[in-house]
Parts: sequence; structure tokens; C-alpha cells
Amino acid sequence: MNDTPEARGSLRPNSLSLAAIVFLIIATVAPMSGTMGALPLAFGLGTGAGTAAAFAIIAVVLVLFTVGYMAMSRHMSSAGGFYVYIGKGLGERAGRGAGYLALFAYNVFQVAIWGTFGFFCNIFTADNFGFELPWVVWVLGGILVMGVLGYLSIDVSAKILGVAVVLEVAIILLMNVSIVVQGGSAGLNVAPFTAGEFLAQNPAIGLMFALNLFIGFEATAIYSEEAREPRKTIPRAAILAVAIIATFYMFTSWSLAMAWGVDDVATVALEDPGSFVFGAADQYLGGWSVNTMLVLFLISTFATNLGFHNAIARYQFSLARDGWAPRSLMRIHPQHGSPHVSSLVQTVVAAVVVLAFSLAGADPYEQMFTWLIALGAVGLMALMALTSLSVIVYFRRTGLERNPWVTLVCPALAFLALAAEVVLMIRNWDLQTMDAGGLVPWLPALLLVAALIGVLWKPGRPPAWLREDDSAGAPAEVVHDTGRPA
Repeated sequence: MNDTPEARGSLRPNSLSLAAIVFLIIATVAPMSGTMGALPLAFGLGTGAGTAAAFAIIAVVLVLFTVGYMAMSRHMSSAGGFYVYIGKGLGERAGRGAGYLALFAYNVFQVAIWGTFGFFCNIFTADNFGFELPWVVWVLGGILVMGVLGYLSIDVSAKILGVAVVLEVAIILLMNVSIVVQGGSAGLNVAPFTAGEFLAQNPAIGLMFALNLFIGFEATAIYSEEAREPRKTIPRAAILAVAIIATFYMFTSWSLAMAWGVDDVATVALEDPGSFVFGAADQYLGGWSVNTMLVLFLISTFATNLGFHNAIARYQFSLARDGWAPRSLMRIHPQHGSPHVSSLVQTVVAAVVVLAFSLAGADPYEQMFTWLIALGAVGLMALMALTSLSVIVYFRRTGLERNPWVTLVCPALAFLALAAEVVLMIRNWDLQTMDAGGLVPWLPALLLVAALIGVLWKPGRPPAWLREDDSAGAPAEVVHDTGRPA
């Protein structure tokens, strides 16, 4: 009997350990990229010295989200990620709409990050070798390498991303420890964790940026089919990822507040965001660290996009298997067990969109990155909010779990917080996109278009995971998508 992944119609099982999934998720979140690119904005435009407290609050929100998410993950295992959760809770059309919204948002997010990659590649070569290339050359080279890695087995990507994560986190932590050992600019204190500092400037904006820095952790569910013991591994990976990311950002933001001083840190971040972290590293670690950080930043940016590439390829694969996208996207490589056709399509899409921005003469950082990162973030936050809502509906309907804290209180609080975040991001759209005019204020409408395409997709037979018996009191079984035609 042929037991290849292609014959089974599923991705290769038992490919990823708990550690591998955590590395994949943390690499997608990109601690280095977040620290260099977005953390200065959280300080300068948001909560100033109180940014560490903002991360503590967001950590609580995401733990509340993860409680319901973990409970629901015990009853299903699919590469479809959030759209499967939303479909199980809110129905088939909602699931299709969520699938297309997720696919669009992840693609947008990935293209945005390629903008920073091209921009900073030229900074590195100009400073060290005295030359620059068109930014699109660096990006297309990166996309080509990403496509090759996406074609191979997922454990190849996991190993590469694991090394990238260790290196990028290590250099930031070394800077943090150096700041602490030297006592910062005026001694160490806990003021960044106090309510006074958190509320002193713009707490709502600070929370918005802080939550954006966690985007990527939600991709845990996408690797369910390839995980070892997914019922245990996926929930543990989700909570571990949240804990590690939150601890990292709280420690880093507190250390930077100590480095520049509680009273001055917001001003320094706002005046020169690009030098905010590099300046602290130069002062407390030495000049050697600046170039090292820039190299690791480029590695981190590439690793982030490799993580998003794997997530997008699996979303496309799952949509195709469920009959909601062209069936060619569900083909699996007989040797690598990867969704290689879907990976190739995603690679081409990324290259085409990047070329379009280049031909239009767009700036890779101030336009491509800034506009698209905001658009992708709104879409992914909306998906997280809908997932929390679906947890409540799913357990109300099925009765599979009855602990009210797990099935109602925690997901309800998470839904309210995440929905408020979506509203906040849309209301502050001009701030996020640097007051860009033209069609930019209308970009969020594309999220609705993507969701509507999914909702209006010609209905066929419901996918296997939607046909499972969820009758009240049924035992908690894992749902395995076989992908075989009925």
C-alpha cells in the first residue's frame, strides 16, 4: 500500500517536535526585526518608558486568548489554522471567509517585510562596501532562496530558523545584560512597570504597537498535521511561544528605558527611531555590535518571511483540500512531504507583488513596508478576535468541555480586547501609514473584499473537518483531515 504523504492527502506527520514548532513561531514573530523596527515607535508614539508595562498587559490578553485556543485545539488538527476554528464555531461560510482573509493578510504581511529586507541590505552594503543595488534585486534573491527552502521538508526550515532565532535573541539579550551590569544611564528602577509611566503618554497606541509585535505566534495551529502528538504539542507550543516572546520584549523594553533614562527614552526614540537600538548597543556593548546587529537583523527578516511563507503555503494547501481553492495546490511532494506546488505559487505571488511596487517607484520602507504591515496586522487581529468568538460558540453548541473559565470567560475577555484592538488600529490608520494619501486610506477595504470572496465561493460538499460529529458529550477526539474525496 502506498503510504506516501501524497497518497494520504495530508502533510507529513511527526515531522516537528515541540522545540521545532516554538522556533518556527518565534522566528515568524521576529524578535530582532520587532526590536529594531517597531519597538522605537511603541516608545516614541505610545507608552514611552511604560512600554514594558504595555507588553505585560498584552501578555495577559494573549494568555486569555490561548486558554480557549488550547481547549479547542484538543478537538481538531488541521493545517488550516484559524479558519478551521472559525468554521467549526461560526459555520462553513464564516470559515471560508476567514480562510481567504488569512491568506490575504499573511501575503500582505510577508511582502511588507521584504521591503525592510531590501532597504537594510543596501544600508549594510553602502556602509561596509561602498555600493548599493536596486532594493528589488536583494528582495528577489531572498524570495528565490525562500522558495527553495519552502519546497523542501519543513524540518529543514525549522533547523535554519532555529539557528536564526538563537543568534538574534542572543545579541539582544547580550545588550540588555550589558545595560543592566553598567547600571543604565542613571541607575536601575522598576518605573517602566508602574501605572504612572504606562498612563503618562498614549497607552492605547502603545498597546497597539505591542500587540503588533506578537503577530506570527497565532500560526501555531498551521503546523498541527506535522506535529508530534498534536493534541499536546500545539497547545504547549502556543503557551510557550507567548511566554518567551512576552518575557523577551518586557526585558528588552525595560533595559532600553534604563539605557536612555526613564525621562528621555520617548524623546530619543521619536527623534531617531533608526538609531534607537543601535545607539544603545554602541554605547553599552561597543561599536562591533552595531554591524553584528545589522547582519542578524537581515537574517531575522529573512527568517520571518520564511516562517510566513510556510504558513501561507499551508493555508493554500488546506483551502485546496477543502475544495475552496484550485486542487493543484494540495499536491504534496512524495519525498519531502511539503506542499510544494502551493509553495511555488506563493513564491511567484510574492515576486510579482514586489516587482509591481518596484516598477511603481515605491519606497521599500516608507511605503511598501509601512502601508502593508498595517494592513496585514488589522486582518490578523480580526482573525484572532473571530477565533475567540468561535471558541465560545463551539463549546456552547457541543458541550465538549464545560469549564466556564475555559469556554466562556477567558475567550470572551480575549474577544473584547482583540476586537477593541482592531477598532483602535483602524481609527489610527493615518498614524500607522504616516498620513499617506491617495488610495492608502481605503486599503482596509481589501480585507473585506478578501473575506467576501471566501463567503461567496461556490459551495460544495463541506470539508471533512466540518462533517465531524460534534454532538454534545462526545469524547474529545482529534479531527484528522484525510483529504480523500468522498
